Amino acid sequence: MADVIDIDSHVYEPPALWEDYVPSGERDAAKAAFHHRIDDQGNPTTVLNGAPGKDLNRSRIVRQAIWRPGMSVEDIGALDPHTFQPLNPGASDPKARLRDLDVMGVAQQVVFPTLFGEYLPQVVDQAAAVSLARAYNDWVWDFAAQGDGRLHPVAVLPMQRPELAVAELERAAAKGFRSVMFRPSFYKLNNPEAFSGMAALMGAGVEGPRPVFIEDKPYRVVWEKAAELALVACVHPFLGITGPDAISSGGFTERVSAGLGAAHTVAEPIAYMQDADLFVTAALFHGLLEDLPALKLAILHAGCSWVPLALEKCETYLWLGGMGSVPVNLEPEEVWERHPLLVSFDSWEKSVARMPDVLGEKAAWGSRYPNHDAAGPDEPRAMLADQGVDQSTIDALLGGHAKTLFGLK
Repeated sequence: MADVIDIDSHVYEPPALWEDYVPSGERDAAKAAFHHRIDDQGNPTTVLNGAPGKDLNRSRIVRQAIWRPGMSVEDIGALDPHTFQPLNPGASDPKARLRDLDVMGVAQQVVFPTLFGEYLPQVVDQAAAVSLARAYNDWVWDFAAQGDGRLHPVAVLPMQRPELAVAELERAAAKGFRSVMFRPSFYKLNNPEAFSGMAALMGAGVEGPRPVFIEDKPYRVVWEKAAELALVACVHPFLGITGPDAISSGGFTERVSAGLGAAHTVAEPIAYMQDADLFVTAALFHGLLEDLPALKLAILHAGCSWVPLALEKCETYLWLGGMGSVPVNLEPEEVWERHPLLVSFDSWEKSVARMPDVLGEKAAWGSRYPNHDAAGPDEPRAMLADQGVDQSTIDALLGGHAKTLFGLK
């Protein structure tokens, strides 16, 4: 049985990131722009743009860092939402994380942020956004360096301006990062004329500069730089429940779920898929994958069940004509098949076993560790075997494909 590689795991950023990695002369401004901490009693404090920020959780359970190896869905559901539960130490301690990996049977992990994925895009102060991105990248690099070669960090970028993102991308690549994160969301730029297509549609009725989607024209220079540096461009959606609706799908979903009286948001089964689907649609309509055929692409934390429908519908509307802003291939599935890309699948997704023609060569397993809905590799291995998938394909889905795309030993 081949080594298991987990392409979707997370850290929960500790206070030391702000205290030890933001330069002292920039620390006050950075903390005013975005800062988060949880005290010993489990009380969270979030600052965003100089004001109290909305927290990711409605209950006292920090759902993003609660799972430990061996915990089941029933175990998570039995937790008292009014009682603080200590965070999994592996969320911010690399040695504790390695112990968890050993219990799980995972050889290597690709590591993403949690708080910085949600809040950094909302930071208004551009200089502070740069300071925060640099601090996170330096911290997570040191975190992974203590992982005995088993942890592979993904860099974040200050997307407040494309040129700032390119500069940090080059710095991260020089430092040794092999991958960089792109959150599929909208950003407000000062040059509202430099957009096309989807941004124009999404900008209708929005006051001030129209929001620009991460894949759209102003950001093409960032994608080009990632391809030039041979980094894996990791498209990773986040909940989006702490910001306005114009950022991503989560804000609207959160308003609906709050009205239902639910103890927690229901954005997770909706926003991730919608934002990832929107990215794929935009990329196919704008020709991103055709213009950058060497761009290594990974789409994370959204499952893979939506992919066949997304490709089919893109083909339908491209053939109808009049929907695309540039001439592109009218066979999206062909573009998808020939491109160096992976989409993560969740432990319970039987679709990856039932649609091998679309997903078998393009999927790789992600645990979501230490989020509340995480799972170890035993569950997907058993699921794939029960669906009649052969062992060589199981090995590829649980590690082989990830090893190739991310260039891992």
